[in-house]
Amino acid sequence: MQLFTSTVTAVFLEAAPFLLLGALISSVFEVYLPQDRLEKLMPKGRLLGLLFGLGAGMFIPTCECGVVPIVRRLLKKGVPPQVALTYMLSAPVINPLTILATYIAFRGNMWMVLGRIGLVAACASCIGLALARINPALLLRDGASSPDLIIHGHEECCPVDGVHVHHIHDVQDVHHVGHDLAHGCGCGCAAPQESRLIQVLLHTASEFLDMGKFLILGALAVGLFKILLFQDALEPFQNSLFLAVGVMMLLAFFLSICAQADAFVAASFSAFPGVAQLSFVTLGPMVDLKLVAMYGAVFRTRIALTLILVPVALIYLVSFLAGMVIR
Repeated sequence: MQLFTSTVTAVFLEAAPFLLLGALISSVFEVYLPQDRLEKLMPKGRLLGLLFGLGAGMFIPTCECGVVPIVRRLLKKGVPPQVALTYMLSAPVINPLTILATYIAFRGNMWMVLGRIGLVAACASCIGLALARINPALLLRDGASSPDLIIHGHEECCPVDGVHVHHIHDVQDVHHVGHDLAHGCGCGCAAPQESRLIQVLLHTASEFLDMGKFLILGALAVGLFKILLFQDALEPFQNSLFLAVGVMMLLAFFLSICAQADAFVAASFSAFPGVAQLSFVTLGPMVDLKLVAMYGAVFRTRIALTLILVPVALIYLVSFLAGMVIR
């Protein structure tokens, strides 16, 4: 029980600050970045969109826990899937902190650093291209898209804390119908006395609590797996490339270690082949227990399965083939 509680607490405390940071960034996007301005910032064309998504993590770095609420907000604002999803999958790895941590953990092995970046970029690009033609709103489970404004009698439906409320915009005043908008929203229809800073804080709290329950579920699952894992049970798999890659991927999935720290854990499994260690550090930031819970809560079932199965299949195949070539 002591191991279980300490593991659950460690996972939550490790991931919670990044989740809070992601909720804060997504709230800033919601309140301060109107949809029309965001659309102007997005590059035209799929290839440029992919490159923009892959490189965005260098400027907006975040852990895998914090990037999901950011991307949900971006998709609601109409950001193309090839940009939003590529950013979601690549940002936890393709950022300065994770790159430096990987370099240090593997003692300056640039092949491991470049292999991790390249494999993550390949998975993110494949998913971004595959889903590029889908309307961003249709990717989300709740189907919420950018709100349709009601100006001079045009209706608006805006999600606030999971409740769809209706507003009527008038040139002289704003009337709120069906719900007290004390929480505010990013469509610019908040009460006049409510500052943008307060809106950001309220959105951040709502987003953090919304996604936090799935982080707790993931942490509980990790703790359960930790007490059932015996180190001696891994020894028979070390000498088989086919099994070693699969076992390390399973460990990455169940241990759910933050992207900035997982390279040190992978490096500790020195008896496993290098490609198996590579599969560990590439799968974990894209697919693990807590992310599966978040994907299921945010995205439609088919999209969530795509986000899970494509990286698993591609990483295993590339890692196994690379190991065969090296041998």
